[in-house]
Amino acid sequence: MLNASATPLGGSPFLKGCRRRVAVTKIDKRTARRLLSEAREALEELKELVSRGREQVLGDRTLIFSMRYSVILMVEALADLSFAILEKDFGECPEGYRDAFARLAKRGVVKPSLAEGMRRLASLRNLIVHRYWAVNDERIYEEAVGGGIGIVEEFVAEVSNYVEAKDP
Repeated sequence: MLNASATPLGGSPFLKGCRRRVAVTKIDKRTARRLLSEAREALEELKELVSRGREQVLGDRTLIFSMRYSVILMVEALADLSFAILEKDFGECPEGYRDAFARLAKRGVVKPSLAEGMRRLASLRNLIVHRYWAVNDERIYEEAVGGGIGIVEEFVAEVSNYVEAKDP
């Protein structure tokens, strides 16, 4: 079970146990499917948004906020799943989202190019969440159109295949 008193890193429930090095729940198919479903739902929302075109999306504050939130949801769901896989199958506790994606590649769960793409999306998520400086919504849109959507689709497919093959 998750240690409810542990302090989370980045808000992930899977990071709570990692913070204090206590037991983390083992991923099961139901959990993996739920996290993948959350990521897919956010991905579909993002795809629908960018299909409207750059001018419409960037000219509408509601669409901008939806775009930002979709990126956050996708990255967080896939990072949570990555943490669970790394803990369950490899006994590893990554430092954060970017590290989790890199470790999945090192362990052969996903291709290195996908891990790097997810690391970039995790950085984009951090910019949105922590507002390190004013969020550049054009950058978010361009990242989505310029390959981010494809990276997430491929990452989801590879992780899905891994989970279905590995978990009983």
